Amino acid sequence: MRGPAGIAAGIVAGIAAGIAIVAVHAIGFVAVASRSAGHELVVEVTSPLASPNLTLHGTVPAAIRARVVDIVDGRGPGLRRERWRVAYRGGYAREVGASQLVGPFQTQACSGRVVVGQAMLDQVAIAMRALMDQQLRGEAVFGIGAYQKIEAFELEWAQFAFHPFDAGLLGAGAPHGYVRATARIVFDRVTVPLTLVAIPEATDRQLHFRVEAHAAVEVGNRALQWLNSHVDVTSRLATKIANHELDAMLVTALAPPPPFELDRDQTLTFTFCKDPVEIANRAYGALPFAVQLGAAPLGILPPHIVATRTAPVASKGLAIDLDVDALNALLFELWRTGWLDHRLAEVGLDRRFNSDPTVTEFLTVRLSPLRLALPPVIAPAGDHLELAADARVNLSDGGLTTVGRVFGSLQLRFAGTQARTTTTKLGALELACERTPTTLVPCYADLVGALADRGAQFDGALTDAFTMLLSSIFVDRSIGVGDLPGTLAIHGVVPSLAPGATTLHLDLDATLVRTPEP
Repeated sequence: MRGPAGIAAGIVAGIAAGIAIVAVHAIGFVAVASRSAGHELVVEVTSPLASPNLTLHGTVPAAIRARVVDIVDGRGPGLRRERWRVAYRGGYAREVGASQLVGPFQTQACSGRVVVGQAMLDQVAIAMRALMDQQLRGEAVFGIGAYQKIEAFELEWAQFAFHPFDAGLLGAGAPHGYVRATARIVFDRVTVPLTLVAIPEATDRQLHFRVEAHAAVEVGNRALQWLNSHVDVTSRLATKIANHELDAMLVTALAPPPPFELDRDQTLTFTFCKDPVEIANRAYGALPFAVQLGAAPLGILPPHIVATRTAPVASKGLAIDLDVDALNALLFELWRTGWLDHRLAEVGLDRRFNSDPTVTEFLTVRLSPLRLALPPVIAPAGDHLELAADARVNLSDGGLTTVGRVFGSLQLRFAGTQARTTTTKLGALELACERTPTTLVPCYADLVGALADRGAQFDGALTDAFTMLLSSIFVDRSIGVGDLPGTLAIHGVVPSLAPGATTLHLDLDATLVRTPEP
């Protein structure tokens, strides 16, 4: 399943493109406009880029300290922003901002879920019935004859409260639910009703299902009844059928997404985690998974934002739930390996600006590609998600190079319908210049503010780009389903935001396409 990685790539591409586009326009206006004289506001920031707790702090000149307003946008985990603002006569103000990635940080926790709805389990049942039928052909059991066919095979997500007669099969119980299979196996002389229960049991490294079965031979012949009671034909038959790899099939259906190769330079890996499978009767089964994290420079890790996980979002077919932590783990991996910076360089907005005929004829300022100083971070914001990113750009003019700190955010809203499922809106946009690596001064704040007011010009393009990326990731994809005779074909995806805005729910329009029998 390629959804989680693709969603992250699409989101980052949107915010990165937005920051780059606006930054380039900002520099264009800056180059044409005259510089504002007097950088009275100077902020010395020596705080680390990342910290388990908020330690962001700036020192301003004593002469203006009483006039400086210090604004912090929050103290919880995430990409936190502090701004120092001073007002002058005539309503004019100058401002400098800095960012810090604040913990607590993630390790490798469960933050995503594969959600298999009952409708998808019904499709699995059709494929499983065909496989069992193929494997039972030619089988015979002494006293009841040769196998003929399977009637009324069903799979369902189950909870004990709805099936109290399964107590004998469940043994120690199934507190998180189980899979229940029922069938009627037709032999020459009798029909055997069969009940199977598959109870999920997690170890530290994998999930498996403990399978128990019960069959009762329906016969009116006293001799066969005597045979059944003495040689335990029922138990032997139940064991024979139960051993037809039911465990492997269910593990395949609930496996974490396979490694996702964005390109030859970037692979994202998803791993099993020990949180229990969550099952709702006749509704869904949800298997948690984790994003595998690599080592980052300076010990930076993605923030742990979600304090309490919400219940899975029900799906009729197949879905992927990504908590905010999962999204941030994916963004972190893409940032850690440099993949995001490479994609920003490929966009080439700096080259377009530098080679523009007007720029080459009238301006001396040139730009470098944007590079992300920290991993972008997604956080819940009321009824939507907000993605923030902190980047650096080199501004070269007449042989002198200045480092600009660009901060931007993007609002992401998900309608959860086929029409216009996602909308994006450019949020904050800020630019500061480094006099030294720790000394920040204002950079054309009024011009950047004016550009931010024109953000609506980019919203439609970002929305279209995100929708196109989402479609290209999922639509017309085929995924192998292990032991089942067929492939999972994905025709479309509809994103929506779960209540509380902490989980992105991706409903996949998926069909299990059976492989024709030889």
